[in-house]
Amino acid sequence: MIVILGTIVFFNGLFNNFVGDDEGQILKNTQVHSLRNIPRFFSGSTFYTGTQKLSGVYYKPLLNTVLSLDYSLFGQRAFPFHLFQTSLHILNACLLFLFFRYFLKIPLALVSSLIFLVHPINSEAVFYISNIQEPLFFFFGILALYLLAKVKSKSNLILISLLLFLSLLSKETGALFFVVAAIFAFVFNRKYFLPLLGFLTPLTILYFLLRASAVSIFANPLNAPIAMLDLQRRILNMPAILFFYLKTFTFPLNLASSYHWVVEQVNFNQFSLPLMVVFLFTALLVFSAYILFKRSKERYFKYYLFFSAWFVLGTLFHLQIMPLDATVAERWFYFPIIGLLGMGGVFLETFFSTVKIERFLALSIVIILLLSIRTFVRGFDWRNNLSLATHDIKVSRDSYALESLMAQALSVKGRLQEAKIHAEKSIDLYPYSINYINLGHIYFVLEDYPKAKEAYLKALEFGEYYL
Repeated sequence: MIVILGTIVFFNGLFNNFVGDDEGQILKNTQVHSLRNIPRFFSGSTFYTGTQKLSGVYYKPLLNTVLSLDYSLFGQRAFPFHLFQTSLHILNACLLFLFFRYFLKIPLALVSSLIFLVHPINSEAVFYISNIQEPLFFFFGILALYLLAKVKSKSNLILISLLLFLSLLSKETGALFFVVAAIFAFVFNRKYFLPLLGFLTPLTILYFLLRASAVSIFANPLNAPIAMLDLQRRILNMPAILFFYLKTFTFPLNLASSYHWVVEQVNFNQFSLPLMVVFLFTALLVFSAYILFKRSKERYFKYYLFFSAWFVLGTLFHLQIMPLDATVAERWFYFPIIGLLGMGGVFLETFFSTVKIERFLALSIVIILLLSIRTFVRGFDWRNNLSLATHDIKVSRDSYALESLMAQALSVKGRLQEAKIHAEKSIDLYPYSINYINLGHIYFVLEDYPKAKEAYLKALEFGEYYL
């Protein structure tokens, strides 16, 4: 059921082109064009800058390794990239079902896994090739947890620890699986807790040594307005950030690939209202925990607390405590959504005997169908840069990245005057190398060489970049 539904929902996305960062990360990233460069991926950053060494703030060596394998096998054809990424997401949903079976009966485990599979908030992680790190780090992490739930001896912990390490090398968010695995072992299989820590500790040290030599341990991205704020002003954005994820999870109608808004002052719409919603949501979670504690067996209360910790860890990681390269991103909910689905599943499991199975299945089918339709339709927006930018700008109006993407797409179509308007708007929103590069290219084609030179020199102020 998971494989069939996933194939249907994401089928149209298999025929989309490369979009957005796919150009810089794959098509023009000469480092991933040869398997001989794989050792370099572990000593540098994700993006190629034109120098011999990969540099920057992103350390995801397995991401580049996978892209290099795909490129070496299939070249500049988008279809195989999309096929691999879609298959990986479907496999993740299957593994999630097997993991949920540790906590839930089959109907609830299946419904929860299907919601994860087709939920529109996860669609970016499937349709956008440059975001393959999301299903990649999740694959290694959820496989490790599934094996941990079935562990029979301490020797099995070696493979589990290596899988968790591969998750971390796929994306920094893999660190969350380290913590979740430790919590799982401590709560549900305590005799393996200390041995697991014993295996994970040297791997953690090794990762920090690799990262420190490649990009530094804590590198601040410069390509987001929110990354320019101090911690106090980033805290001002936290209620709106949490509200975004809760709203998009509940009503995933308006979706975009880039969000760079910033809350600058306390007001009702951007601060007070989101804060009230967050408080109400927190109160609901606490009340649900209280109900489970009073009415159910101890094990269901432990299950609920486990998934609560999963959700809290996932959201804290993306609350801008450490500055990130966007204010929010739908793909960043790929991990926290499991916490929500797990909490909901455990709560329903407690009262499942009082609910008629026919009503539960009917409601579940309706929800999954609606989510599937929205995700299927969203796939058409990812056809190319122009279709993506045209749609997403209407949703995310303050994104310099989308304005820059629109400028790039229009310039390719020869609509240079329109492209110039969007490039200039992108610079007004947030001056950065990529929008100055786009503006310089537009002026160059228009044969206004002094302005082209001026724009290119502005781009160079942000550092070396091969474009």
